[in-house]
Amino acid sequence: MSTPESTVSVPSGRSYEAMRAAFRRSIRLVHRPTVTGLENVPLTGPVIIASNHRSFVDSVYLSALSPRQVCFMAKEEYFTGKGPKGLASRTFFQAVGSFPVRRGSTADAVKALEDGEDILRQGKIFGIYPEGTRTRTGAIGTGKTGAAELAIRTGATIVPVGIMGTEDVMAVEQRFPRPATFTVRFGEPIPAPARQQPAGPQRRALTAQIMAAIAELVDDA
Repeated sequence: MSTPESTVSVPSGRSYEAMRAAFRRSIRLVHRPTVTGLENVPLTGPVIIASNHRSFVDSVYLSALSPRQVCFMAKEEYFTGKGPKGLASRTFFQAVGSFPVRRGSTADAVKALEDGEDILRQGKIFGIYPEGTRTRTGAIGTGKTGAAELAIRTGATIVPVGIMGTEDVMAVEQRFPRPATFTVRFGEPIPAPARQQPAGPQRRALTAQIMAAIAELVDDA
């Protein structure tokens, strides 16, 4: 059976990696972040990066600092703006490997997970925030089951991530990042379990395991 054509375009090649390396150096120079556990990210095969979410910059910085590119969802408005600002936004998010997602309906959520599955079946890394949105208090909330379902469906390894301090780099109301420092901790990988029936309890149990791992990384920091 032939493999279906990918619906998500992921930038790659030497020029992209050179750009990512330059961006990584600039982040380290400006913010001097503490980054630990990079050895926990498998160097090959499909991986789900499951992180807490504190700031707009989380996706961009995680993708730059990870040993491999991480593809994140970004809201559709970042890709559809008009004029020079819209062009700059669209170019930037496409360059860092983000893909647009429309939010608001069950069908939109299903499409977003299908795009994530597509990325994983290409053997790449898909980044997801199980809480579904940025926290305004720093507390770890209840996780949604999308990451667990994708892992079970594709066999992707899950790497929990705890990120702290990016809310000081760029708070919700800020327009530009500040030169504050932050911490990123990549946790021990969680292997994808084989599908069990009924599926619901398995997804919820794996989601609870993911969220507990994220919370531990944040608490230990």
